[in-house]
Amino acid sequence: METNPPSSAEIEKLIASFGISDTASFMSDMEKFRLFLIEENEKYNLTRLTSPDEFWIKHVIDCLYILKYYPELKTVPLKLADIGSGAGFPALILARACPSLKISAIESSIKKSDFISRTSKLISLSNLSVVPRRAHELSEKKEWRFYFDVITARALSSCREIFRETRPLLNKTGRYILYKTPRQAETELCEIRNFTAQAGFRWNCTETFKLPADMGERLFIHGAK
Repeated sequence: METNPPSSAEIEKLIASFGISDTASFMSDMEKFRLFLIEENEKYNLTRLTSPDEFWIKHVIDCLYILKYYPELKTVPLKLADIGSGAGFPALILARACPSLKISAIESSIKKSDFISRTSKLISLSNLSVVPRRAHELSEKKEWRFYFDVITARALSSCREIFRETRPLLNKTGRYILYKTPRQAETELCEIRNFTAQAGFRWNCTETFKLPADMGERLFIHGAK
C-alpha cells in the first residue's frame, strides 16, 4: 500500500522535533535551496532526487536525523568535516540548522563545490566553508592534520575507505558519524571494527529509523577512540 507524502505542516512538525526552533525561517531557506537546486540541476546534474517530496524527506529530513542521536551538535561549537558533500548534503542542512558548528564541506567536484558556495551565500550561512579538494589530499597537508572534532559522510564510500582517507584529519578526541543504510551496516560495521582494532577505535551504530512515506531506512555508524 502506497503511503501518502507528509503535508507541509507535518514536515514542519518533523523539523521542529529535531530541536530547530525557527522552523518557519528554516523551511523558507530550505525552499530557496530547493528551487536553486532545481534550476542548477538542469545544467549540471547535481542530484537525481528532484521532486519536492524527495527533497524534503530524502534530503532535508534524512540529514537532520543526526541531531536526534547527537543533539550536542546543535549547541557545542565543534569543527565538522563533511566528506564528499555532493550538492550540499548534509553540509548545507547542518550549517543552517546548527549555527554553532563550523562546517567544512569537502567536495572535489568543482561544479558541486561551486554550487555549495553559491547556495551558502543565497541563504546567508557564515559557518560554512567549501574545500574543493579530495579528503586524502587534505590529509597530506600539515594545516589540516588533527583539525576536526567530527567527520561525517553521507552516500559516499565504505566506512573503511572513509577512515583510511581521513584519519589524519580527526583530532585525538574526535569521532566519525557516518550516514548508512541497515544493509550497508551489515557488512561495514564488522569490517571497520577489524580494520581499526589496532588503532584503538570503537565502533557502534544507532537503531534503525524509517524515513516518512516509506522512503527508506537509515542508521548512523559512529566511531571514536
